[in-house]
Amino acid sequence: MEIKIMKALSRLTAVTAAVVLALTGCTGGMTDDQKRKRDAYDAAMKAVGGFPDEAVKQNPTELANARRKLIADSDPNRLSYIYLLSMDGKVIAHFVAKGKVSSADSQMLPDYEHKDLCGTGACYETVNASGDDMTYGNREPGIFFFTPENMLVTWSGDYLQFDRPMKIRTPISLVAEVG
Repeated sequence: MEIKIMKALSRLTAVTAAVVLALTGCTGGMTDDQKRKRDAYDAAMKAVGGFPDEAVKQNPTELANARRKLIADSDPNRLSYIYLLSMDGKVIAHFVAKGKVSSADSQMLPDYEHKDLCGTGACYETVNASGDDMTYGNREPGIFFFTPENMLVTWSGDYLQFDRPMKIRTPISLVAEVG
């Protein structure tokens, strides 16, 4: 199964590269910088002996792990257990998250857009785009998630995430009163 996925990904990558080359009109050879980077990559691969063997090349576990994580993260009903850590590593709060834990820095719109700055159709430039909230500037750091009760939690520190609850042996210092 994983080998079929790898072959499909290889074909998709090749087709994508061909389309990009066709759309950009790239017909010339490599630049000197591109040649240097290719040569450095080839030298690094030669220095480490390339892939350890054909089995690793055909079934890299990193891709399999990334695929499994993507499938788990895509389940909107997945429950995970989040432990927020203080700067000295103590658990200060814990939550059950329903769905994916997301980066607070992520957004749905592209970071850049092409604008005609002259209004004549002749002077397009790539400029910073506004964020999803239609503002400019840095987005907030950290993560966010929703609890099963639809409470939004945003956190900008270290955290641990598990698929099952863990035992905490130190006192929790951040407790919300409910009621």
